[in-house]
Amino acid sequence: MVSEQNSDFNCFKKNIALMKKEIFLLLFIVFLILGQISAQEVRIEQTEVKKSVKIESTKTEMEKVVESGISVKSDLIIPAIENKPVEISNQANTNLNSNTPVIQVNDSINYPRHIKGIPFGYEVVTHGNQPKAAPANDDICSATVISPAGGCLENQTTHDANPDYFGGCVPNGSNSIYYQFTLTGSNNMITLDLDDFFDMGRQINFFLFEGPCTAPNGIYVDCNYTAASISVDFYNLTAGITYYLQISCQPGVGNEITNFDLCVTQAIAPPLITGPEQDCFGAIPVCDQTYVQNLSYTDYWDNQELVLGATCLYGGENNSVWYVFTPQTSGNLAFTITTTKDYDWALYDLTAIGGCENIPSSTPVLCNYSGTLGNTGATLPVNATIPRSVNDLGSPFMAGIPVVAGNTYALLIDNYTADINGYTLSFDISAGSASIADNPPATGAYPFVSSATGSCTSNTIILSLSEFIDCFSIGQTDFSLTNTTTGTNFTGAIVSVTGSACATGEYSNELIITHNGSLTTGSYTLTVNAGASLEDICGNPIQPGGTVTFGYLAPITLTASDLSICGGESINLNANGADGTPSVTTYTLNPGGLTNNTNGVFSGLTPAITTTYNVSATYGGCSQSANVTINVEGNILTTINPTNQTVCAFPVVLTASTNINGTPCAGCTYVWSTGATTTSISVNAAGTYTVTATTSNGCGNFNSPSSIISVAGSGTGGGTCDVLYVSPAGGGTGLTKDSPTTLALAVDMAVCTNTTIKMQKGIYTLTSYQYVPSYITIEGGYDALFETKSSDLTGGANSTTIRRTNAGDTGYPNECCAFRVQDGALQFRIQDLRIELPGSTFVAGHAAGSNKVNFGIKLGTTCSAYNIVRCYIDAGIGAAP
Repeated sequence: MVSEQNSDFNCFKKNIALMKKEIFLLLFIVFLILGQISAQEVRIEQTEVKKSVKIESTKTEMEKVVESGISVKSDLIIPAIENKPVEISNQANTNLNSNTPVIQVNDSINYPRHIKGIPFGYEVVTHGNQPKAAPANDDICSATVISPAGGCLENQTTHDANPDYFGGCVPNGSNSIYYQFTLTGSNNMITLDLDDFFDMGRQINFFLFEGPCTAPNGIYVDCNYTAASISVDFYNLTAGITYYLQISCQPGVGNEITNFDLCVTQAIAPPLITGPEQDCFGAIPVCDQTYVQNLSYTDYWDNQELVLGATCLYGGENNSVWYVFTPQTSGNLAFTITTTKDYDWALYDLTAIGGCENIPSSTPVLCNYSGTLGNTGATLPVNATIPRSVNDLGSPFMAGIPVVAGNTYALLIDNYTADINGYTLSFDISAGSASIADNPPATGAYPFVSSATGSCTSNTIILSLSEFIDCFSIGQTDFSLTNTTTGTNFTGAIVSVTGSACATGEYSNELIITHNGSLTTGSYTLTVNAGASLEDICGNPIQPGGTVTFGYLAPITLTASDLSICGGESINLNANGADGTPSVTTYTLNPGGLTNNTNGVFSGLTPAITTTYNVSATYGGCSQSANVTINVEGNILTTINPTNQTVCAFPVVLTASTNINGTPCAGCTYVWSTGATTTSISVNAAGTYTVTATTSNGCGNFNSPSSIISVAGSGTGGGTCDVLYVSPAGGGTGLTKDSPTTLALAVDMAVCTNTTIKMQKGIYTLTSYQYVPSYITIEGGYDALFETKSSDLTGGANSTTIRRTNAGDTGYPNECCAFRVQDGALQFRIQDLRIELPGSTFVAGHAAGSNKVNFGIKLGTTCSAYNIVRCYIDAGIGAAP
């Protein structure tokens, strides 16, 4: 109980102390704000000017978190400082003896957001009227001079500027123009202001170099500005040194900016520091066991990379900086951040999550948000359980983790209390601990190429490296490329070398080598050249002679000896792109499943129909394929219309037509047995007529069509009225109503006479088919006196009922027809008949196994101009097999 009371009392004292600290800091902030909004004396170009600066109240991300109800620490919420342009030069690691300049910071904390000075006394420089291509400052050594003391240039343009490429986040192929300036006095920063754009929506990039112009050294890069008015600051500059500024737009036709104004103003940089290292993509490389951070950071850089509430740093990044390191040996990872203030941290395994771009969607392996002031970090012994985190009430120390050599980690350190005094980051070096030092050959290792893969879809080679490299060290002549299968040197085919992650950051462990597409199939060796400039993030150069091998499959093609053939003819197909003796791969041709592992030739193919052939090959982890379609003019069938027609008189017109695979042939030519070469012929004699057809590709028809033309015997007709009368009993002449005849005799008499046969109602029994010629009408439904007519089809004596027995047709034993219309018959009419076939109610069916088929009315070929009206057909049942 005493221990609990003491604990409560200690918490009470701590809260009182924190409240006192908050009151003191708030009073201090008010004092600073009052000091900054007072009138200031500014002397520019020997002109004394008064200016007042208004401080805008801006909520920080942490304040928004507090309003949203997310749990945060009880310490003061420190306003963030506005973002600054990309600073390529990182803070110095004192153990590496770097000469990188740093900003001197006084003992005060700059709580308000940075306020830009208002430029006065601009020195205006004009260049005539509308700019003309190409701009005079198209080349870095032709850079336009601009005064840093408020100098302005009007009507500037990137129109027709040529592209230059120096790396960084500026895309290759960006049209660029250049300016130069030299700071004076004690000024160490420059502010660029761009206005009056005619072309908006463009992505504008800035790249700052130190001279000489013939060998510029990039020191700052800032990309992808799209605002209507742009203001960019560059810090840590040195007075007296000439700097070169590149302004460019993204590549592509029409992506240019014209008629813009550029103004520059020099000044002394504000306290505290910001830089691209405040994003994971620009993380500071840690190359030794100890890293001394002399100056503290404020705010975050371009991106709030921690999703609010998603990690133990509930409010996201506050005043943060990123570090990146790669253990050189496997072992235990422990570290200490030595400070007297409250610093929080989160550790990410970049190798496991796939790089900095996945930070927002990933969970840190370790995360510490302790509210305890003073040292913090990860300790021994380690704990392999991940992820783990500590909240604001927890200990500033937590167990470290085991790590594997070669894995790359990113460490975010967040300056929660806006400390300006910096800190020291120290990694444990006791027995069993992983070594962070990357100073080969004593400790660490030089970077090397580890693997390469040829892209299956583009002209690129993906080269993996043993560790992250500095994007600015990538050289365009660092590698040689040889096809060892053929012994061909393809180094000259390399177009460019870029880092896959360099567009958004400064480090990448993967290179993209673009070639011109001339590579042939085979096994390749990629070799590091002597003098290669590539370095890891700690400045260790890649060693010459390192090699990797990979297989590459070039695009393949498929050609044919003939794209159109006749049925039965053969063709040859030739695949190219992976030939060899033998080839490193095998061509596979489908349909057919044929293979070839030498010259890719497939001979003697005889497709029966139009066929699309596909050839494919697989090698180097890629598959390529190609197609070709062979048009086969097969199944060429010709018909003659009419076919086998019995005619009453001549002439008769015969017409030929042809289908190729069911599609009409528009370009076919014909030769008749008469010698005629037209599509249609007119014949004047009975006989058999044949025709042959030839397609436009010279293919002949597969069949031998013929038409037999016969002359019908002339019937006697129906007298002056052209009417014949029929009854079930028959027996008369058929010429008068009181002397009806049979149906068979009436049809014979009606041939070629345009006679109408009128049939009494009743039942007519047919033992074979009744043929139907041209120019005849058979009409039922008449009463016994042929005076009235009915369309009753109910059957029996109520209708003119035709009952066909189950006997086979004469000449067609497997068919049982009531009426069989002659081939080519025309202008016939059958009306008001009821037809009952075998198997129907009143007709005996076929015997099993007789294989007979019933037809009520079977039309001959090419019948035309006929009518079948109000006929009822009971089809019965065909014979069972």
